[in-house]
Amino acid sequence: MNQAITYQVDPLLQVLNISAMGFILPLLCFVILSLFSIKEKSVWYVAIFALIASFFSLIVFLKPLVYAHQYFTFSWFQIAQSSFQVTLLIDDTCFWVLTMIHLVTLMVVLFSGYYMKAEQRIEKYFAYLLLFFTAMVALVLVNNLLVSYIFWELVGFASYALIGFWRTKESAILANKKAFIINRIGDLGFLAAILILYNQFATLNLQSIEVLVQQSPNNTVSLYWASAAMLIAIIAKSAQFPFHVWLPDAMEGPTPVSALIHAATMVIAGVYLLLRISFIFPFEVLLLLKYLSIISILMGSVFAIVQNDIKKILAYSTISQIGLMLYAISIGNNQLALFHLLTHAFFKATLFLAAGAFIHENKSQDIRLLKGVSKQMPLVFYAYTVASAALIGFPFTAAYLSKEGIVYAAFSQSGLNITNVLLVVSVLLTSIYVSRIWFHLVSEKTADKLPNKSFAMLMPILTLAVASLFFVFSFNPFHLRGIWLALELPHVPVVFSLGMIALSLLGVLLVKYVPFLLTPNESNSLVLFLQNGAYIDRLYKMIFVEPILKLAAVLKWLDLHVVDALVDGIANFAITIAKISDWFDRKVIDGFVNLIALIAKRFGDLIRISQTGRVQTYFLLALMMMAILAWFIY
Repeated sequence: MNQAITYQVDPLLQVLNISAMGFILPLLCFVILSLFSIKEKSVWYVAIFALIASFFSLIVFLKPLVYAHQYFTFSWFQIAQSSFQVTLLIDDTCFWVLTMIHLVTLMVVLFSGYYMKAEQRIEKYFAYLLLFFTAMVALVLVNNLLVSYIFWELVGFASYALIGFWRTKESAILANKKAFIINRIGDLGFLAAILILYNQFATLNLQSIEVLVQQSPNNTVSLYWASAAMLIAIIAKSAQFPFHVWLPDAMEGPTPVSALIHAATMVIAGVYLLLRISFIFPFEVLLLLKYLSIISILMGSVFAIVQNDIKKILAYSTISQIGLMLYAISIGNNQLALFHLLTHAFFKATLFLAAGAFIHENKSQDIRLLKGVSKQMPLVFYAYTVASAALIGFPFTAAYLSKEGIVYAAFSQSGLNITNVLLVVSVLLTSIYVSRIWFHLVSEKTADKLPNKSFAMLMPILTLAVASLFFVFSFNPFHLRGIWLALELPHVPVVFSLGMIALSLLGVLLVKYVPFLLTPNESNSLVLFLQNGAYIDRLYKMIFVEPILKLAAVLKWLDLHVVDALVDGIANFAITIAKISDWFDRKVIDGFVNLIALIAKRFGDLIRISQTGRVQTYFLLALMMMAILAWFIY
């Protein structure tokens, strides 16, 4: 890894410009929309303006700085002898990921103007979108683990707010709580990794840690613990087994939010972080990641095959595709993982936005009730078809290049082993569940063609569908070496490519000619088992939730009957002591004081009798006293 490049004034100013327009401006718009009530259309325009200005700053100010591993370091604060700095890493990976985030988020915001126009609190919705976007941009740019952790948490908070945007919908509230809690478990892993790495290396700048790791190969124990803790954070954020259960429930949020979470922000945050920090992962931890990834790939695909909710199918698909990216990293091919991250973002956003349009017009998420939409909404359906072909991995789509590259790289590295065979099986399963949706959409149904919808609905879907095609990334639809990105990718033999295509076509034909695959029998126990996600949620509920609830009930009883009783007993005892003290004070202390005062008063009364003001009386009293004194003496 190169050391930080010394920068001149002009590049520093460019970094400040991208920070101001790409980060601070959307954040400022978030604050404005959060604090002030603005008209619906104006809110939409503010969000669009913030994103376009940010994208402009990306192209104008950041693109000229894209060199291999160029760092810009700023002093943050200092404690004793330890200086904490904010480091930005600007390279081609950063630039392409930021470009994808900008484009997908802008399309989601445009689509939301149509999809969310009748909703209350619309200004809060767009404010949360901008916060989500801002946190992701910062997370991609920063190269310091402590600062990354701050924006990692902001990404989680924004997703929590957006998943539960419909506050009157109980399922949405439960879903956002579930996502929040599971991601907090992962965040503890992130925090533990930060503490371990700082204790070992006395810095949290990633480029410094990488140099120290290379110079000190004896830090293996610390790296094992740090990488294992970081792995927990990554699989929780990216919804991989065993922390995948929050993602299907996250579908309870608005569909544009689902598109953003699944395509460009939340779930890819873990993949991007792993791309940046994979150098600390020992072989054994990468092997564990490989096994968790293949489980997630297969599990997501199998669960998707029997679902009837279009958004849940796409959610399980995301689990599977993110698993594919992590699988590529686990076998050491980070560049293919990055490539698939980019292609996945475009076709998955297209699928979700098109599904949102279908749902909006038919008021149903059940694919069995979406028959005929191919004739109702032909343009949206064509875009959905392109994205579906990309998800399957058909030629002329960008994902064809990235998916076959990952599978071929796996076989090139380790041959025909069990994980690679399962990887190939997942290609067939993906084709099956994608084809199920498509065949339902083209099923005959008497329905009139709907008039063309607004530009705000059609343009984002069509734009993202075009971005899912091969020519956005390559001039050659069949050759990985032809892509524009500066990536070192393998050359895939023609025979292997034909095999992948044949496998994908087999999945389509199976759905067409095997009725059980198109419409699984829900009375079948296996189908029911898979539709309920292998009851993993129930298992977690039984192992974790119910014992915690029972413990809470016990603690509540202890609080009411023991702690409260003890506190009440102490309070009653104190009250009794206070009453006794009050009686003693009034009857004894005050009585004694009053008695002394009464004696003094009576003595004063007696003395006052002698005080007549006459000299003769005083002279007579003096003689009497002298006589009495003389009598006692003599």
